[in-house]
Parts: sequence; structure tokens; C-alpha cells
Amino acid sequence: GHWSESEVYAAKKHGLMRGMGDGSFGFGRLITRAEFVTVLCNMFKWSLSNPGNQTFVDVNMNEWYFPYIETAIEHDVIDKSKHFYPNTPITREEMAVMLVRALGYKTLAETITVDHNFKDVTDNEGYITIAYDIGMTKGTSPTTFEPKSSAKREEAAAMLVRVYEKYIAGIDWLHGFYAFSSYSQRELTKDMDAVSVGWSRMSYDPQIGVYLNTTSKDNNEWHIPLAYETIISYFKQNSTKTHLSVFMDTSVRITMEDGSIKNICELVLLDDERRQEAVNAIIAELTMEYSELGYNPYSGVTIDFEGMKGIELKEAFTLFLKELSKELESLDKTLYVTVHPKLEDGIYYDAYDYRAIGEIADKVILMAHDYNVTKMPENLLGSEYHRNTALTPFASIYYALKAITDENTGVSDPSKIGLAISFSSVGWQLKDSKLASVDSVRPAPSTIYTRLKDGAKMGYSEIYRNPYITYTTEDGTEIFLWYEDERSVNDKLQLAKLFGIKGVSLWRIGLIPNYDDEGIYYNVFDSILN
Repeated sequence: GHWSESEVYAAKKHGLMRGMGDGSFGFGRLITRAEFVTVLCNMFKWSLSNPGNQTFVDVNMNEWYFPYIETAIEHDVIDKSKHFYPNTPITREEMAVMLVRALGYKTLAETITVDHNFKDVTDNEGYITIAYDIGMTKGTSPTTFEPKSSAKREEAAAMLVRVYEKYIAGIDWLHGFYAFSSYSQRELTKDMDAVSVGWSRMSYDPQIGVYLNTTSKDNNEWHIPLAYETIISYFKQNSTKTHLSVFMDTSVRITMEDGSIKNICELVLLDDERRQEAVNAIIAELTMEYSELGYNPYSGVTIDFEGMKGIELKEAFTLFLKELSKELESLDKTLYVTVHPKLEDGIYYDAYDYRAIGEIADKVILMAHDYNVTKMPENLLGSEYHRNTALTPFASIYYALKAITDENTGVSDPSKIGLAISFSSVGWQLKDSKLASVDSVRPAPSTIYTRLKDGAKMGYSEIYRNPYITYTTEDGTEIFLWYEDERSVNDKLQLAKLFGIKGVSLWRIGLIPNYDDEGIYYNVFDSILN
């Protein structure tokens, strides 16, 4: 009846820890540095290395733990030095550092902003922050970590099982946005749990008030396409849940009768009557019969209101979602909501109350992408600043995941969250490897694939965890390009899982790299499925 019994059982079941030689588990016994390293090798299923000479003077080649310790060096879990002290009990701090390094987060631990409440932690703070954030350890009290204390075998089992079970979890919700020119990749939707069709924009007309524009009137690209019934029937035949996505963003300005100018989100959400009109417009679209089909195609709605800031809009948006959700419930239809990521510094779109939205919505899609600038200031011409414009810097993704799962202000049920992946790119013209133009280029995945096939020079940033290529165009222009590939997507999804997030949303169908050539890491869709 020990508190750790289920974790100890799980540690054995997963093959992380074996019992002692006498058949017992060794409850209450301190775990040594050599034993802990052995568990890490089991956990990550590394093939054991057996070099012909020893790295540490106190780790003999004939000791049982020799290959494990050498393997840990190979995987950058420990540094080379003179002594390893294999039989010394490992400290809590050393466990945190080794596990975080084993996960491949050494650079991350050294780049994230330290954020923890432990008054007794002064060394390796980035590592302990990560260990705490991913649930490896809770500390010995809300304000103490006891970094120099040893750990019993069952405590180590509990710590590792918590992380391991998240680490090996699969993706359990795959969603895609079906918008402009997506038909070419309709096959991929067979493997998706849900799609949101980008066929409507929340609009305003002084004569008729708030309405849902589903046509191409006023240059609206978010409209119902011709022959929409073909794709809807396709989704239906594959039992793919279909949501109507409703887009609205603050860049649209409306001049009021009194001459004042408001952005459309303020106009619609801050006024009780117009907010109700917006709810009514959505419900009408979700209940009307589509003439070519003879039924309504939607099982719910995806609210994609972008660029909103400030406490007023935050409260009004939550109110709007509550009112909408009430109507949807009576129709037995579901609600997904997209939200912007929290940024660590600078002004960001903060009108999204994660905690409240998480209570109301069935799914919350975290748009943690497009962190890059798309235009450079003149004074950076001739510099190498283009090397700092990654699309999804790993530390920013870390911060976004941490914020949306925060135990006080985040979505309280992480199984509702989907991490959004966007297949955008940003490239810069260079001259002699230096920035030559302030304007960026944004080639589509099909173009990037051609460049990769034609032998573009590939690189992968360890700090940003994003790939980049350099190539020369047909007219002789040198380009440096950031993009997303299997490695960067996998790195993000793996990190998300450690925060308990197993959902993923793709922007957008039609742009998902799915090329199986060797060595270019561009078979992204298959790598997500596997």
C-alpha cells in the first residue's frame, strides 16, 4: 500500500527499472548515479555503446554500468570529466539536469527565462524550471526543491514514469483547416478527426448590421466555393467531422455614422445588440439547409477571431463565446476556438482568456506560429540578422505551451488543446551572405520541395529548432529561407506532449508537405501520423 506502488509497477512494466538482485524493488533505498543513467538509457531505448577505452577513471570497463555511462556521454546527458562517482546517490538536481539533457533540451534550458518559485535553487535553474514545468517533479513544498537531497528508488520511478508516459503518448486529435486551394490534398482528411472549412467572414454593413459573409462579395476570400457539395460529400463519406470556420480580424476598420473609426472586432463584440446579431448569424448558417446537399453540413463552428487586444475585448469575447455555446449546446453542435500565443516580451494579442475559453469550448487551437518579422528595418541591411527570423523559435513555443497550460490561468483540461502548425516560410535576399533587401519572400511548400530536390544547402538551428536552406534562384539571387519540416514539427509536438497536449491542428490542407524523398525531412504529414 505504498504511495508509489502504481508508479513502481509502471516503471517495471515500461522496462525503465528492474528490481534488485534479490527480487525486491528496493523501496527506501537511495538510487545511485549509475542506476539513474541506466534507467535513462532504458527509457530512450538507446543502443548501448561499448568503446574500447574508459572515459572516467572510476568507471571500469568490467563494471555492469560501464556501457550505460558511455552511452549517456554519447547522448550528451553527462559531460566528460575525470570522475563520475557511479555509486554515489544521485541528487534531485542531478536527476533533473540529466533527464532534461536526455530529452534533448540542454540548449532550451540555457535559453529560456528562469521561472520557478523555489527559494533554495540557485544552480541549473533553467533545467529545474523545465523539470518542474513538464511535471517531472513538484518540489518538496511550494517553495522548496531541495536540490542537493538524494532520492529513493521509488521517488525516481515516480518522476520518470510521469514524464515517460507523456513522452510516448501518441497524437489523439488531428484537425485541419480546409480553405483556399485545399481540394488537391483532400485525401489527407481521411486521417483527420475534424476539419474546419474557411467559408465565412464575420462582416458589418451599416444598412443590415452584422452578418456572415459566405460569398466573394467585397473581395472576401473566406467564401463557400463552387461545387462545395463535392468536398462536403467526401467528408461525410469518411465520417470526418466538419466545422464552419468563422473568420474576423482587427485589421478591418469601419467608419461609423459619427465619423469615428472602429475595428470590426470592437464593433461586433463590445455592443450587446451586435454581439447577439453575430451569434444569430452563426446559428442561422449552422441550421439552414444547403440547397445542393439537402441538409446542413456542419457539426459545429470554429471561431477564428484574430488580432484582439485589451481587457474590454477579452471580457466581451468570453461573453460572446458563452452566448454562442448555449445555442450550440441545444443543437448538439461543438465549438472550437483559436487563440493567439502569450509572448514573453512586448505587446501581444492578449484578449483571449485561456481559462474561461477552456471551460466553454470543446477544443482550443493555439496558434503558436508566425513569430517572424516579414520586413526588416533599413539599418539591418548588410547584416546577418536574417539568421534570427525563425518562424517558430523553440523558446517561444515553450513559453506559449507553458502559458496555455498554466495551472491558474491556462486551459484546465489540456486534452482540449490542439497545437497549431502553420506551413509558412520566410526568406531573405542576400548578397555575399549578407542581407540585401528589407522585403521577404514566402515560397509555398511545393517550391521549397523543388529547392530541396535541386540540392539547396540545408541547415537546422539547434536554438530555434527550425530548418533553413540557402539556394540561388534562376536569376542568380541568393536566398536564405526558414521553413517547417518533419524535424521542427516533431520537436514541437514532442514538447507539447510533455505539457499534456496531444492535439494538433494544421494550417492548411493544400500546403502540408508530404514528400517521401530520402534525406530532405519533408514527409511531414506521415511523420505526424506516426
